[in-house]
Amino acid sequence: MNIEQDLVAALEPIRQMTLAICVNHFFETGVYRKLEAGECDLDTLSRSLDLERARLGGLLGYLRNENIVSHDKGVYALTDKARLLGRYSAWYTMLVGGYTETFVQVGECLKGQGKWATRDVGKVGIGSCGISHYDAIPLTQRLMAKMDTPARTLLDLGCGNAMYLVEFCKTMPQLRAYGVEPSRDACLSAERIIAAEGLSDRIKVINKSVRDFLEGKEDLKPDVMVLGFVLHEILGQEGKAGVIDFLKTVTARYPAINLIVIEVDNQAANPTIMEHGLAKAYYNPYYLIHEFTEQRLMTDAWWQSLYEEAGLKIVNHDYPDEAVDSTRLEIGYLLKRRS
Repeated sequence: MNIEQDLVAALEPIRQMTLAICVNHFFETGVYRKLEAGECDLDTLSRSLDLERARLGGLLGYLRNENIVSHDKGVYALTDKARLLGRYSAWYTMLVGGYTETFVQVGECLKGQGKWATRDVGKVGIGSCGISHYDAIPLTQRLMAKMDTPARTLLDLGCGNAMYLVEFCKTMPQLRAYGVEPSRDACLSAERIIAAEGLSDRIKVINKSVRDFLEGKEDLKPDVMVLGFVLHEILGQEGKAGVIDFLKTVTARYPAINLIVIEVDNQAANPTIMEHGLAKAYYNPYYLIHEFTEQRLMTDAWWQSLYEEAGLKIVNHDYPDEAVDSTRLEIGYLLKRRS
């Protein structure tokens, strides 16, 4: 028996865990961006990024051995592999930066019902926003094109730091957007981001709870609301009745509004679908995360039944571009209140 050969295979998950974490540090510390601008020696990298020289050298040595950087004549440079990873860094921000603490807590959460794992909500949001350029934003725009009239005013309930609103307004010049956010700190962050992007005249953030906003008298007439990966959060924390109550409250306040909902079809138990490359690489860990973070993913059929119960009709549905994601596990629904 070749123990060494078996050991190499057995340690491969540890190698990949270490690599994913170090690649994320490579992005977050700014080293990737510095090398993207041009090759650089260790002293310059250390000084310009205020990083401890010897430890930075250790990280770069590790990344050199994984063919992420090259090191020749005292200078470091990005490899083609590094540039490929950099193109999809948002997935690292969300899954590694946002959810590493979740994965670490899985064992502890298994021991007690009602104990939920934590996550870095800020990193999850930033990563998710980056990913949305590839899937959710183009998908939402296609669904908006199916509306009876062009989208002019967008409402986002629970907008966080408004990064999604910024991205929509940057890609849709005719759009004005309003975000409602209960956290004062998140609102202040949103205002800074909006101002930095020069969009203060098109995006307004309202510091209120969703319930207070819906029961208030703000004179807004939005024609579209986007609920991207929101309903499964409400479902996990308030149950099915909470989701239905939320949807009915929204459509009672805005009877003519177009609702664009984006959710993930829970096919974790479908062995055929889960053999797909992207299903294994992305959706398998994504499904696991949601079992431990007070979020609840359901099937497409389940969501369609819930919309019916909430008094909504499905006007259209769509999926991300197949060049990005051919699994058809992410689904966008264009909904309207039944007359």
